[in-house]
Amino acid sequence: SFANPAIDSVQVLLKTEGRPLDCDIELWQGPDNTPHKMRVYVEDGALRTFSAVIGTPRGPNTIAVRNIGQLEFPLDAVVRPDRGDGLAQSIAAVSTISETIQGGALRTYPFSAAVDSVAVILKTDGRPLNARIE
Repeated sequence: SFANPAIDSVQVLLKTEGRPLDCDIELWQGPDNTPHKMRVYVEDGALRTFSAVIGTPRGPNTIAVRNIGQLEFPLDAVVRPDRGDGLAQSIAAVSTISETIQGGALRTYPFSAAVDSVAVILKTDGRPLNARIE
């Protein structure tokens, strides 16, 4: 739980020791505590770690990380206040060059085999977001 209203966003970091990573991330906020949910599945959580910045505006919030994988597939999770030392600043820097993808549409972004990692930034104008990244 982050009861400090000065915390506007948190960073969630997830990894495994080379096994599949399968979990639900929930943001509990608001007067009726309606959760905002995110499902994360990664085939190899050591090779492809998961990192996200989740906005937590307006008061006390709770982030829940639930491992829904099998007992044999533990995961490591870190949830910390975003300190403005990296990921959130990078997101703000590139969000000005984003493009709109309408509901039901598919957009692919090819990249070379020499690329080590990519960042996928999803943002809405306040409406619910439902996306699948493969």
